[in-house]
Amino acid sequence: MSQRIQASKSIQAYQGTVNAQQLQADFYQLPAASDEAHYRLFQFGAGENHVQLLVPPAKRVTLFFGYRGDHSIMQLLLLTDALRRSGAEQIDLLLPYMPGARQDRVCNVGEALSVKVYASLINQQQYASVSIFDPHSDVTAALLDRVQVIDNHSFVAAIAAQLSGELVLVSPDAGANKKVFGLAKALQGMPVIRADKHRDVVNGHIIATEVFCDDLSGKTCLIVDDICAGGRTFIELAIKLKQKGAQSVILIVSHYEDKASESALREVGIDRLFCTDSLGVPAHISSEFCDCHAVLSYMNH
Repeated sequence: MSQRIQASKSIQAYQGTVNAQQLQADFYQLPAASDEAHYRLFQFGAGENHVQLLVPPAKRVTLFFGYRGDHSIMQLLLLTDALRRSGAEQIDLLLPYMPGARQDRVCNVGEALSVKVYASLINQQQYASVSIFDPHSDVTAALLDRVQVIDNHSFVAAIAAQLSGELVLVSPDAGANKKVFGLAKALQGMPVIRADKHRDVVNGHIIATEVFCDDLSGKTCLIVDDICAGGRTFIELAIKLKQKGAQSVILIVSHYEDKASESALREVGIDRLFCTDSLGVPAHISSEFCDCHAVLSYMNH
């Protein structure tokens, strides 16, 4: 589970945990696994996507969708339509990363409410259920129909079990407090250190970071958040944690964009990065530093 994984192994992980009812359903995956034999995707010269089923689907289908940019949304819609036209009567969607989830409010005049646009597209498909993994905020769940939210508790617990020392959770900002305190309860009351950041809402730059703790000597600090983009939040936070005596800093994110610089993360004292493959297996960061888990294995409760 903890080794650097390949996308095609996700199906095996899923099949190893499904219940009897789910075993009666066909399983489809986007992007296609290397051994995918259910369908093929191609693109016309003008740029349109197209999908063709190679075998008729079962009446019930479980569709796992790994978002890989907005073109993949169109692939999802096309595959959903093809399945229904070919006889699928019930489609359950596993959606680990909800696109637009970070754009869950309008901060500046003229902006779109992105998460609502993506949610509307998904709702129009009338899936029997939509399961999402550790969404950015409650707004996403409120906008999706027949949604099932899967928290990050099992994911973080699996990582904590590998670590030694005096572990403490670090909530990176006020927006993460609710989820981190809920996680702490699930982890038998693991201590929580609160932090906060001040950001310029116009350009998104972090102005200041504050950690609400005087002494972290000897502590292994687990920074837990839903997503890592460029990593600036965690870099600034790690600097503060080290200044307060943290022995080790571990970064745990459910969704990793593969944009943060490994050297920049290491330079400020982040010792390890744990993530899932919800946005693909990280390609620009070493496996010695990044431990990537198959998100599919955490999406069946």
